[in-house]
Amino acid sequence: MTKAWHLSFTAKGHTSAAKQSSHSTPTPRIGGLGLAAFAFVAILNGDTEISKISLFLCLSTLPVFLGGLGEDVGLNVTPRMRLFLSFISALVACLLLDAWIVRTGFPPLDLALSFSPLAIAFTVLVSGGMCHAINLVDGLNGLSLGISISIAAALAFISSIAGDPTMLTISLVLIGTLGGIFVFNFPFGKVFLGDAGAYTIGHLLTWFAILIIIRNPDVAPFSLFLVFFWPVADMLFSILRRIRNGKPIDQPDRMHFHQFVMRALELTIVSRRSISNPLASVTIWPLASIPVALAVIFHNFNLLAALAWIACFIVFVWTYVVGIRLARYLSRARNGDENLVQTVTREGFSKLRNAAGGSKIHPAE
Repeated sequence: MTKAWHLSFTAKGHTSAAKQSSHSTPTPRIGGLGLAAFAFVAILNGDTEISKISLFLCLSTLPVFLGGLGEDVGLNVTPRMRLFLSFISALVACLLLDAWIVRTGFPPLDLALSFSPLAIAFTVLVSGGMCHAINLVDGLNGLSLGISISIAAALAFISSIAGDPTMLTISLVLIGTLGGIFVFNFPFGKVFLGDAGAYTIGHLLTWFAILIIIRNPDVAPFSLFLVFFWPVADMLFSILRRIRNGKPIDQPDRMHFHQFVMRALELTIVSRRSISNPLASVTIWPLASIPVALAVIFHNFNLLAALAWIACFIVFVWTYVVGIRLARYLSRARNGDENLVQTVTREGFSKLRNAAGGSKIHPAE
């Protein structure tokens, strides 16, 4: 009922013409305002510790939330400025909570982190990077929210195993809040998170993880880094891809993993954006859940968690490269209205294997 009013404020500059857009119609970007429900429930909780932590976390989000909101209403807050504001939010969290990362499970780095200024700087860098990473995967209906819910669920589970009811409760409250926004965002995209919502969620989840590490010595630090694998891997691979192509690392493009999956579905299975968009999210959720599950399994095995992160990144990059090769080949090979199965059957496994390997072959006539 209020969509037209919302659009007059929160769809400025965010139509399908935006370079990184995966949508075809302007949509209100007010999902981040729903996070006020988290603040209301968590801060007013009867437990003093939960209320205090929640209040400090919510106060620390204000710089990055306001920066994201400025972008949502068309004030053209640049990615660099939003990243800078995420660093400010992280620094505020450090000061309010009197907390920062002091252990990673790697002795040389832990020795450096024993010097508080370095530890604070490292924490600010990690927090801002994670925050930005969550925003980068907010490109399809339900994708970022689905990944965020799985991350929060893993943090809740690890908190439960570690015997930390405070972080368990806060994580569960956030899961409930994200679930309430999710029903409006997926599958039809009636409301988007916007930058305010995505950055705020990234900040909150990152600091949940940091607090869990600090409060629970038995939890492996790298297991919580593994929890954030998908958004971080997408961000790191995007940076490497842009450097390789000689482009600025903060320049938006349409080459993120989720955008590739959506276009691959359009080229090979379904051409309607209204279907390929949520279908791509459904395709990615199980893949993004694998490292999250591994993080829970290795929650007290730092080396195994680190090795799992490296293995997952190798698979991530390999899947992306092979997937793009196959999608390009199949889009050229597709004949008229034939479906994907018919195209694959006609072309044959050997040609698909060669295409996946990077061989320059031509589709059958």
